[in-house]
Amino acid sequence: MNDEELEKEIDETLKTIGLDLLEFSVSHHKGSSHIKAVVYSKEGTGTDECARAHRLILPRVQMQLGVQDPYIEVYSPGIDRIIRTAREWQIFTGRRVLFLTAERSDWRRGRIVHFENGIVQIDTDGAVSNIPIASIVKAKLDSSYEGENAHGI
Repeated sequence: MNDEELEKEIDETLKTIGLDLLEFSVSHHKGSSHIKAVVYSKEGTGTDECARAHRLILPRVQMQLGVQDPYIEVYSPGIDRIIRTAREWQIFTGRRVLFLTAERSDWRRGRIVHFENGIVQIDTDGAVSNIPIASIVKAKLDSSYEGENAHGI
């Protein structure tokens, strides 16, 4: 099984407990394996969720990679996570973001309303804009609103 197949299997397994796999990497150094996973739940991603994810990831890595004692790190995405992939735009629907587009030189604030086919709908002060993610230079979760609805990151 290659790393992409392992990632897909782990993603499907984590979904059964309400977690999304945002990042997954495998590296091999001198006979040992290092696994990094970033997981997210809309209901909150704390140490309990990371521990549950670790318990599900460990036996799959041991079985699929044939490694008895892999080093596994599981993280939450953090409150100011940079949005890197189309999948993350989908997963973070409903969350507030800061974003910078190629057309404007200033950061804008908004809430992700919907994402589909490379177009994100962002509500900025009551006006919903359809923005191709290809035109977004940088975007990150906006933690300045976390007191309103923490989402437990």
